[in-house]
Amino acid sequence: MKTSLFLSSLFAASWLTAANLVVLHGNVKAHTEVFGDSEIDPVTTSITSHLTMENTIESISGSITVSVSALKSDNEDRDEHMVETLESTKYPEATYTFKNVLKTETGYTIEGIMYFHGVSKPLSVNALFLERADNVMLRGSTSFLMTEFDVEPPTLLFLTVRDQIDLSIDITFEKQ
Repeated sequence: MKTSLFLSSLFAASWLTAANLVVLHGNVKAHTEVFGDSEIDPVTTSITSHLTMENTIESISGSITVSVSALKSDNEDRDEHMVETLESTKYPEATYTFKNVLKTETGYTIEGIMYFHGVSKPLSVNALFLERADNVMLRGSTSFLMTEFDVEPPTLLFLTVRDQIDLSIDITFEKQ
């Protein structure tokens, strides 16, 4: 009886230490280039967190959802074309689900699954975390090919958009 009471207390205490990580502020930038012309750096601040954290960074689990339809660059005409290419009315969000957070010599690697444009693929993120008493900051980067997610890089006349997308993640979460 004492053992089961102890285990119940231990379980309750660990549950009480879990924190929801709610987005305070941040952005996700999706860098690519138009060959022979310019860089494209659309950014979204429309980020929703479904993450929880126990007592360590390595315990973070859940997912982050980003609004693809809210991506904006410095060119409205290009943004309209981006909405068409990414079919953001059909696929308005991208979700990244954390599977493992692993400590490395230089920071962390987040192993997870990216759901984008109706396709799910494994994707690793190189990350730095800074934990404070009431918040956690995430700075991360990763790259993927649009064609891996069934998105054909657009072309216009002699200009072609590079297939590779370089994501930069900069989010501060409040522990709740």
